[in-house]
Amino acid sequence: MAVAKHRKTWTWSYTLLGVIMGLLLPSVATMLELALGQRHVTLSNVLWAHSHPSVLWLMNLSPIILGFLGRAVGRRQDNAVLLNHELARRIHQVSDANKALADEIGVKAELEEQLRHSQKLEAVGRLAGGVAHDFNNLLTAIIGYADLLSAELGPNDPKTEYAQQIRGAGDRAAALVQQLLGFSRKQMVSPRIIDLSAVLADSRKLLERVIGEDVRLDVIEPDRPLHAFIDPVQVDQVLVNLVVNARDAMPDGGTVTLRLAGVGVSEEECDSRPEAKAGDYCLFEVSDTGTGMDQTTLDKIFEPFFTTKDKSKGTGLGLATTYGIVRQNGGFIEVFSHLGDGATFRVYLPLQIAAVDESKPASRSAAKGGRECVLLVEDEDIVRALASKTLRDSGYEVLEARHAGEAERIWILRSQDVDLLLTDIIMPGRNGKELSEVLRKDRPDMRVLFMSGYDDDLLSRHDVFEDRPNFLPKPFTVDGLASKVRQVLDAEEPSVDQPSRQTRTNSAPTLTPAP
Repeated sequence: MAVAKHRKTWTWSYTLLGVIMGLLLPSVATMLELALGQRHVTLSNVLWAHSHPSVLWLMNLSPIILGFLGRAVGRRQDNAVLLNHELARRIHQVSDANKALADEIGVKAELEEQLRHSQKLEAVGRLAGGVAHDFNNLLTAIIGYADLLSAELGPNDPKTEYAQQIRGAGDRAAALVQQLLGFSRKQMVSPRIIDLSAVLADSRKLLERVIGEDVRLDVIEPDRPLHAFIDPVQVDQVLVNLVVNARDAMPDGGTVTLRLAGVGVSEEECDSRPEAKAGDYCLFEVSDTGTGMDQTTLDKIFEPFFTTKDKSKGTGLGLATTYGIVRQNGGFIEVFSHLGDGATFRVYLPLQIAAVDESKPASRSAAKGGRECVLLVEDEDIVRALASKTLRDSGYEVLEARHAGEAERIWILRSQDVDLLLTDIIMPGRNGKELSEVLRKDRPDMRVLFMSGYDDDLLSRHDVFEDRPNFLPKPFTVDGLASKVRQVLDAEEPSVDQPSRQTRTNSAPTLTPAP
């Protein structure tokens, strides 16, 4: 519309100018002619000049000719204006398109980087989940036999230190496996609604011991309780990993500031945070006054096994574990740092409005024994031997089986004597869950304790945790096994519709043996 208006303005302006000039020019020309040819200009002379045909022709046609010339000039001017306007519009369009393309390329690059990071986590997660079972079985034996050896040698035996060193190495290896499973989000967890303020208060002394004497820890607590749905052990892992990372960034000492606060994230803020979702969050912020990090380090900081520390001081799994835990619990994490300016880690966990779950897990019973009968089913010989010795030393009668089929054959002969089924979950043939279901058809009152070294993801696919059973993760200690067995046996009697064990007939149950 603006271009058409300019075009009409220029065209008619030049046309009108041409007409005016055409009307004036003949009179001016006549007057000049008379002035040059005559000494005096009189009315008769003007009339005489107009009586000549050539002069009249020029007077009559000059307005038309100059009008057309003016119109042509106006159109040319209009076209120039139109061209400039169109060129400016196209330049603006190209600029907008380039900006949109640059934004799209940036978003695509960021998404590709997130995809690569997720693929790395998934690859290492599959590796961790695959080796966790066998590795945890070995660690169970290493830790368990180290405990037995220490108990037999006694505190005054010089060889006890060797057993303790073996136990310590086993504990560190077990922690490494948990880190692998943690950052790959396959760690076995027991999330519940907790007050993060209380967890922070309980963890403060631990964190102060971790950072050492040359580093100061400042804690800024919230002005109100903040609840999140997460395993408390995972919160401790996140805090310890971040604080240790901050401590290592300050070799000459400094200050670590730990702040807990409630914050909100809007839809607009999510545009620059691809992993975030709008809502209310609990924010853990850990800042240090250390050496800081460059952009290259920031781009790789959450990659598994990436570390800038000496190999003897870091595994490269601490921050990767933190990232996995945060993502597993529906949160996200941000890092801000520059060389020489320290670093700030911000962990966002979804805020829970519900009241704190005051229910606490049952306290572990003392590692005391008993005289009950335990049916032990474990396909790993070394673990089965350790568990059998531990239970027998505690006074229990133990019936050993290598798989479900062998357990069912023992069950046919001794079903009325068994007080507890202690079984591995993932075994050849029938798994432990299926075995317990078969045996409980005849004895609904029988106690069951599962154990496994597999990750939570695999056990969930086998529907092991659908009814929240008693569970003992591997690797376990001899005291841990004895305490858990005693705890399960001392729990309240399950309500059953069938007669109790003392009044049940001695007829042998009918079972279909597992392969």
